[in-house]
Amino acid sequence: MIPPYVAYKTFRNFLEFLKDNFPSRIDRSVWGPRYSGTSGQQLMTALKVLNLIDENGIPKEILTHLVNSEGENRRSILRRILMNTYEPIFKIDLTKATKSQFHEVFKSFNTKEGVIIKCEAFFIQACQDAGIELSSFILARRHTSSRKNNTGSIRTKIVSKNDSSNTDFNNNFVVSSILKKYPEFDPSWDSKVQEKWLEGMIKLYDGLLS
Repeated sequence: MIPPYVAYKTFRNFLEFLKDNFPSRIDRSVWGPRYSGTSGQQLMTALKVLNLIDENGIPKEILTHLVNSEGENRRSILRRILMNTYEPIFKIDLTKATKSQFHEVFKSFNTKEGVIIKCEAFFIQACQDAGIELSSFILARRHTSSRKNNTGSIRTKIVSKNDSSNTDFNNNFVVSSILKKYPEFDPSWDSKVQEKWLEGMIKLYDGLLS
């Protein structure tokens, strides 16, 4: 079973939406006006995998508790949900795990590399919301925020990192040349195109700074 890979912000915003609009069944008529078909389907998958709704979209009691909870109570409920869903992940010491260890465990879910990255992103942000401690190695891989409004800063970080290091002029020139050829982010793009752009930029950033 593939872990949730919807954008965590979409999941969290949907929980807030349910506070005042809790339906007897969660289906397309509920999420359709708010999300695209792709995002909506990924959201439904996440709700099912986290065991918050059944196969027919009927909310379970735990979802009601999560939606109506706040503060430490919500963090406690979310922690319980995550530990039940991600049992293989919690078998390693997340406070000390390296980037490779973390990635290897997610690879055990047998899904595509691009989807694994999204699964990891959801898990990391959910853990932060739940107050679960993660190692600096795990968090370091997310130095390029998945928020699209930070895309401009990715380029700045790349150049700044290289300028402040001991790399020579030729290396800096190569970096600048690559970035100039990379297309500027356009918010009007289809969501799939936006995700591919961001994944490409993250891979480029990791490669240049490795």
